[in-house]
Amino acid sequence: MSIPQTQLVPLGELASGQAGAIRNEIIRSMVVTAMQQLRVSEDKIVVRDIRAKDDLDYTYEDWRETTGATANAYETMSTGTMAADRWVGIFGVKLDGDDLSVTALKFNIAGADRAIWQLQALSAKDDFVGFSPSAVIIGPNAPYTISRFVRSVSATALVVLKGVVVERRGLVVSP
Repeated sequence: MSIPQTQLVPLGELASGQAGAIRNEIIRSMVVTAMQQLRVSEDKIVVRDIRAKDDLDYTYEDWRETTGATANAYETMSTGTMAADRWVGIFGVKLDGDDLSVTALKFNIAGADRAIWQLQALSAKDDFVGFSPSAVIIGPNAPYTISRFVRSVSATALVVLKGVVVERRGLVVSP
């Protein structure tokens, strides 16, 4: 029996090339899923970077620094319902390392908590970057909430989600 790998691994603990291998395997799996569910060939699928505001209903166009509203509590970072014919796979995170005011991320997809990533193991030597061996996938039409645990409201936090969007070509990127 295989145990799902939902932990966040600091970049420095990965072997050379392993971060790219994680990303590439997740993309491959998402493309296969999209081809099967959309019933299209691979050339009709596009893989692109996540757009914070447009894809994940984040407040801003970029992952800019914000301050928390309530200390020692989870607060919503992003919430919405994924678009039709679109999959978002989140496989990592990068933090602003000056003051780790955000210590965890929680991903609730379709009403269930799919992963909770503890961020305190990330360090300056890894540039505060971590990867998960399995992505958090938000599928078409799925409601989702991404929350962050705010330890301190006096410090700003920059939390950049690392991931990709897989969708039918032409929705955002033209043929």
